[in-house]
Amino acid sequence: MASNFIIATTVFIISLLDLVTGEISSASACFSRASKIDIQCAPRTMLRIHKVFFGYNAMNRCSYTPGDCIYTEHENYPCVGRETCSINLPSGGFGRKIPSCQQESTYFQVDYECVPAYMTKSICNVEDLKDQSGYLASPGYPNNYPANLDCSARIYVKPSQTIKLFVIDMDLETNGSVQCVDYLYARDKSRSVTLCARRANEPISIMWDELFIQLMSNGIENHKGFWLYYEADPPLLTTTTPSIQRTTMGEVQEEKIAPLTNTNTVKMETEENKLPFVAIIGGVIGTLSVILFVLLILLGLKWWKERRRRMDKNRFIEVQNPAYRNSTEFRNSNLPPSDNFYNYIDC
Repeated sequence: MASNFIIATTVFIISLLDLVTGEISSASACFSRASKIDIQCAPRTMLRIHKVFFGYNAMNRCSYTPGDCIYTEHENYPCVGRETCSINLPSGGFGRKIPSCQQESTYFQVDYECVPAYMTKSICNVEDLKDQSGYLASPGYPNNYPANLDCSARIYVKPSQTIKLFVIDMDLETNGSVQCVDYLYARDKSRSVTLCARRANEPISIMWDELFIQLMSNGIENHKGFWLYYEADPPLLTTTTPSIQRTTMGEVQEEKIAPLTNTNTVKMETEENKLPFVAIIGGVIGTLSVILFVLLILLGLKWWKERRRRMDKNRFIEVQNPAYRNSTEFRNSNLPPSDNFYNYIDC
C-alpha cells in the first residue's frame, strides 16, 4: 500500500516537472484513431507551438519516426500563448497527401513548449533589453491589447553579434487584409519592416546589433496582439563545458555555456525561479521517505511484540501445567520403557 502510494507520487512529480521546465514536447495522433489533440500546460505558463505537421509512417505509427515523410503546416492557432489547446483533426482515415512521397498522411503531430509566463515582457513596460535572448509581447497577451497604444522597446546585443527576431504569434487589426490599421514596426540600422494581420512561426530578417520595436493601435478594434522571441547570434564564446541549447526553430544544437554576465539575466532568473519548486519536490520526497521509515519501524515492533507474546504464553503453560511436555522431550527421554511418563498414571 505504502509502496504503491510512493510510486504514484513519484510519477506525478515527474509529470509535473515535464510541464514546467520548458522542454519541447510532442503530441500526436493517428487520423484513424482520434478526432483531436489536447495539450495541457502547467498554470502560469504559455503554450508555444514550434512545429505542426502531417506525417506518413509505413508501419502506421502515430508519431514521427526518422525516415517519415512529412508536410509542415503554417497555421495560426488561437490557443497559442494560453495554458490549454485543443486541435481538431481532419475527419476520415487520413489527413492530406504529402507531396514529397505522394502518400496520404497517417498522423498529425504538434511540437510545443510550455514557457513560464514571467519570461515574457510587455513592450509597454520595458525600454532597453540587453539579454542574449527573451520574449516580448503586446500588453495583455494572449488577451486583446488596449486601444490607442504607442509603446516601444530597444534590443541591444554585443557589437560582434546580430539579432534574430521570430514571430511566434501575431493578430493585429487590418483594413480588409490589405492595409495595417494596428501594426508592429521594427527598425535596425539600415532597414525597417511593418507587420500586422495574422502570422505564426515566422522569422523576420533583422540582422543588426540594435533593434527598435514599436506597437501602434487605434481606438476602433483590438485583437489578440503579438508574441515575439529574439536571440543573439552567434552565441557568446566561452571555454566552459558544452551544453544543449535550442534554436528559434526548436532544433537542438551543441553550444558552450555563456559566462554569467549581464546579458544572461533571463537564464539566471529561470534557474532562480526553479529553485523553490525543486525545494518543494525535495521536501515532499523527503517526507514520504520518513513516513516509509516510520512504517517499517512500527511493523518491526509489532513483529517483536507478537514474538514475545508467544514466548510468554509458552512459559505460562509450562509453569501452570507441569505435566505439559512437548514432543521433543518425549523423543529425547533416556528413561527405559517401563519408566515412561505414562506408566506413572494410575488408571
